[in-house]
Amino acid sequence: MSRLLGRELVVGISPCGEPNAALVVGVARAGGWGVLDLGRDGYRARDALAEVCRWWSGAFGVRVPVGCPLSPADLPDQVEVVVCGPGSGWCPVAGRRVWVEVVSVTEAHAALRAGASGLIAKGAESGGRVGSTSTFVLVQQLLADPQVRVPVWAAGGVGLHTAAAVVAGGAAGVVLDSQLALVAEVGLPEPVAAAVRVMDGSETAVVGGYRVYSHPGVDHGDPATIAARLGGGDLSGLPVGQDGAFAAGLAARFRTAGGVVSAVRAAVPAALRAAARGTARSEFPWVVQGPMTRVSDQASFAAAIAAGGGMPCVALSLMSGEQAGVLLEQTAAALGERAWGVGVLGFAPPEVRQAQLAVVHRVRPPYMVIAGAHPGQVAGLEAAGIATLVHVPSPGLLDQFLAAGARRFVFEGRECGGHVGPRASFPLWEQQVAHLLAFDDAHGGASEWEVLLAGGIHDERSAAMVTALAAPLTERGARVGVLMGTAYLFTEEAVSAGAIRPGFQQAALECQATVLLETAPGHATRCAPTPFVRTFRRTRDRLTTTGVPREQMWAELEELNLGRLRIAAKGLRRQGTGLVAVTEADQHREGMVMLGEIAALRQATTTIEQLHTQVTEGAAEFLAGRVSELGLAGRSEPVPARPLDVAIVGMAGVFPG
Repeated sequence: MSRLLGRELVVGISPCGEPNAALVVGVARAGGWGVLDLGRDGYRARDALAEVCRWWSGAFGVRVPVGCPLSPADLPDQVEVVVCGPGSGWCPVAGRRVWVEVVSVTEAHAALRAGASGLIAKGAESGGRVGSTSTFVLVQQLLADPQVRVPVWAAGGVGLHTAAAVVAGGAAGVVLDSQLALVAEVGLPEPVAAAVRVMDGSETAVVGGYRVYSHPGVDHGDPATIAARLGGGDLSGLPVGQDGAFAAGLAARFRTAGGVVSAVRAAVPAALRAAARGTARSEFPWVVQGPMTRVSDQASFAAAIAAGGGMPCVALSLMSGEQAGVLLEQTAAALGERAWGVGVLGFAPPEVRQAQLAVVHRVRPPYMVIAGAHPGQVAGLEAAGIATLVHVPSPGLLDQFLAAGARRFVFEGRECGGHVGPRASFPLWEQQVAHLLAFDDAHGGASEWEVLLAGGIHDERSAAMVTALAAPLTERGARVGVLMGTAYLFTEEAVSAGAIRPGFQQAALECQATVLLETAPGHATRCAPTPFVRTFRRTRDRLTTTGVPREQMWAELEELNLGRLRIAAKGLRRQGTGLVAVTEADQHREGMVMLGEIAALRQATTTIEQLHTQVTEGAAEFLAGRVSELGLAGRSEPVPARPLDVAIVGMAGVFPG
């Protein structure tokens, strides 16, 4: 193990907002950094502190939640690190390092001014207090920020594979909490344990700024008081992230907190070495431009992407069969023998979908990307000789597609632009990679897979991170690539080829953070905070205040959104049976600029060729530099020790005195 991948590579915090001395000791004994959540019960916190000190003679950390009754004076000398939130009053603490949990760059800057010696990037998918930015994007923001000169840890969506991605990107390590909820040391109340045991990542919600367990029948009470009710004993206030879905699998495989920590500590260097081997063989990621409604609908734009070494995908959206035929024929003529694809919505109205598929079968593009598909659709397209990549937003659906014979997949996280799924990239990718590896162990066939990772990828660092994450798949022969959409909005060719208007690109350049517009639960669209967002929110508030039924509200908000993307991207509005041009002022005021979270990471235009270089050769160089920095280059990979299921019982003694 590299000296830079020491104890602080894996930080284990007692989960569910409760003190747990046994877990902290288990993490520390396995070579991680154990952190005791002090909770809000002073007696329990003091007992747990004393118990850790009784069983562990080394240094450990504490986490100070909102409402913690202890003060720095109550901490024993062995406490070397204090983990707290911004503005908690615990930063700085004399003689101790303070790592501050931050949910945004703004909070990070404030924490650094207050004297933080480390930052924990707490993504929107993590349990407890969260912001709107995912772990994958927040880590990128902090590591690229010249003001951040302290170590950064990632919290939220972390598992064996995403841990490698985090370290490949430049972070000091990862934080585990919800992932440890079912290990032997924890012992949650059975109703809580039973709920966590069957999680798939979709059972959480943000209530009053805190991500907690959510399920029909669970009453969260007043959102304003949720912070005071967080704890592991009651499902209504259980602070668990989307990564709570990892808990059952990790506990089944590794049993104890120490077993999980050891597994992560072994997986990170192994994945980094494997990723470096792959890039050294020039196996750069397969670069695909994702189909974007009202944007990737120009053959000239597709040709520019292909000329730059990528695979373009035109988007049919809700085009008629005639319109789709014109676009596909133009694209086929412009690209010739080069690879390209077409994007289709599997949930489009049946008559629209059937007309489009008839054109697809006639033109026969080399690839199809389909969202909202069912296994039968994929099998029919593959039988016609069209390689079909299917969007799979959950592990349960992945199992169904694998069983049906599908072998080409797109895993797109919530960071993407436009309509978003429920899971952020890290928890989605972690689960899908784990499911694919398990399927290969049982049935083989990994060399037949083509996998595209999407959501938050746009440059050297992000592509290096997903290369490390996907290394176990590429080692088994799978073809893994990146699918990007938002990144292309920043290219000069997007405007010159007519994919978007200059005003759309300007809105992307000015975007500092994206927003989600929710028409109904589970139906949200990510876009830039343009004036239309205010119109949408005012309309939603009016409908809510007047008590409009949910179905009617959904229909009215969807109708309000209709055509807004065309106004923003093309400067056109439907009028009667035709389209008319709008002014730049109307485009700015009325258009919806759909884009992903990475818009906050890019402030300048680029070219398609430069973008592709960043995510291929640039990513390989970034990864090689990181492997060298960590001292892993050229080192032989140690064979990890195999834990034994041995229990020693009956060791006791009675002595005089």
